[in-house]
Amino acid sequence: MFVKILDKILLIFFSFLIIFFQVKNALSEEVYLHFPEELLMIEFDKHILPRFKFKTQISIKSKKTSENTDLSIDLKNEGISIFSDLNGIVYKIEKTTSDEIKLNKIEKFIDWLRSPSGISAIEGFQFNGASMFKALKFEKQNEKEFVFEGDIKNGLLVSQKHCKRCHVVDDNAFAGIDSSPSFHAMRSFEDWEERFRAFWTVSPHLNVISIQEVYDAGSKLSPVVIAPIELSLDDIDDILSYVSKIKPKDLGKPINFW
Repeated sequence: MFVKILDKILLIFFSFLIIFFQVKNALSEEVYLHFPEELLMIEFDKHILPRFKFKTQISIKSKKTSENTDLSIDLKNEGISIFSDLNGIVYKIEKTTSDEIKLNKIEKFIDWLRSPSGISAIEGFQFNGASMFKALKFEKQNEKEFVFEGDIKNGLLVSQKHCKRCHVVDDNAFAGIDSSPSFHAMRSFEDWEERFRAFWTVSPHLNVISIQEVYDAGSKLSPVVIAPIELSLDDIDDILSYVSKIKPKDLGKPINFW
């Protein structure tokens, strides 16, 4: 009987011990953000932090003092510029921790502030019915433009020879057919590279284009009724290189057809 009671006591003790360390670890990973007095007075922290948590499930706590904090938003020379007030005074974020777990959460917070939902949250904040802040435009640094290695001139020639019957491929706006978008229009699509790289894998190209040593046009269910267009993978690279230099057409809104 005594042994059973002792086992229960030990079980309860270790359960409390596990819970204690779980709570301790959770608290040690909590991120604390210092807000200046003027932002706390208008409760900007209560506006921005819950929206970030709702989006990412990451909790960040605001603090009035800068002691024992992991990052701070303030008017300072150091840090990452995030937003400004309507007078152009810039608020910056500065990291003050070296904890890897916390830094990962902080990076997600900064990325969110620069995202459309974060910008909307910043600029959507109002005090007494008036807007207060303007998000700053962020330009990604050290991001190099991908360079296509195909032959641009040959890409134009191949496009004019084989694609011009349906699409506008160059400055001749009277080529192609009305139901087929121009190369310039498709160049404005976010996934234009994927579309041009794999155009021969979708209808109607699937039944009229053969890629040397890779694919023969047509199938038993959809046989070729005309002489297929013969292209190589190098031709595809050349077309991609040519299209990469085309100025995208301003469509206003994306068009979801080929």
